[in-house]
Amino acid sequence: MLKKGLFYFLIGLALLVVAACSGGDSESGDAAESSGDTNDSGETISIQAAHVVSTETTQHEAFLEFKDLVEERSDGRIEVEIYPDGQLGGEREMIESTQAGNIQMSSPSVGVLANFSSALEVFDFPFIFKDTETAHEVLDGEFGQELLTGLEENGFVGLSYGELGWRHLSNNQGEVVTPEDAEGVKLRTMEVPMHIAYWESVGLNPTPLAFTEVFNGLQQGVVDGVENTLGLIYTGKFHEVSKYITMTEHIYDPEVYIMNQDFFNGLSEEDQEIIQSSIDDTVTHLRELNSERKDELITMLEDEGAEFRELSEEEKQVWVDSAIPFYEEYADEVDKEKLIKLLEAAGNETYLDAIE
Repeated sequence: MLKKGLFYFLIGLALLVVAACSGGDSESGDAAESSGDTNDSGETISIQAAHVVSTETTQHEAFLEFKDLVEERSDGRIEVEIYPDGQLGGEREMIESTQAGNIQMSSPSVGVLANFSSALEVFDFPFIFKDTETAHEVLDGEFGQELLTGLEENGFVGLSYGELGWRHLSNNQGEVVTPEDAEGVKLRTMEVPMHIAYWESVGLNPTPLAFTEVFNGLQQGVVDGVENTLGLIYTGKFHEVSKYITMTEHIYDPEVYIMNQDFFNGLSEEDQEIIQSSIDDTVTHLRELNSERKDELITMLEDEGAEFRELSEEEKQVWVDSAIPFYEEYADEVDKEKLIKLLEAAGNETYLDAIE
């Protein structure tokens, strides 16, 4: 009997010890959860960041800069994993993955992101900005920041505007100087309704294709040309099958650095500041890279067989005027108030007169 009693006593004592330990674990776990501060635990925070362009582009170099800055400023607590070249899907899939929290960050073009935040559709109109400096001023100013804040309604934090640059027209049919020269050309566009509508309005045959399908589309005759930035024309090798490039500068194409809202809001204020300051410095670096490499890109493209057509002021004005009927017809298809604010910020009287 004595042995049996001792046995039950030891079992009971063991249960009390286990209960006490588990209770302590639960209390500390609740405290850690309520603090929301991942820094206290010393655990590494991982950011998966995706984009769709080549590792040879300045956009990818910018992501490498962001990675270096974040990891240095966080003393390695925050790690950034970069997935370039559409490894995680096209732009739409990349945005959806960011929205769902499957990845933490991406940098879609503003045209595709507008499918998720309609306020951004105003950037899909052609010939808004007279030059790069004006574009930067508008994006960095009150209007551009207002649109970034609006992304919160869709589950994103808009960190800043990156830069794909100016879009130009290239084709494999021959030199193009006026819109009439390009009538009937099957032109690859992004899946952006306003881009498609504009090119239709000036007589082309726009054909949406995912970026990863463009080269094969040109090679196989699905399309006759593309409208894109010089950097993406070069790294995508589009000039090999679409060598006539007209410097239309019809759209200044920003990309947007977006982050999953729940992820960002779950970070400490210190880490949020590290991410924001790092992306701000990254954008400055990216713009400098693009400015430095424009002439270099033109030279490399020409060396590989591309034929450029610069437009005089008078020739460029023909393109600008060609878009007036488009503005008159489609201004009411977007948030017209925001479109007017954008044109005012850009100092664009031509299209303001057309739609007001």
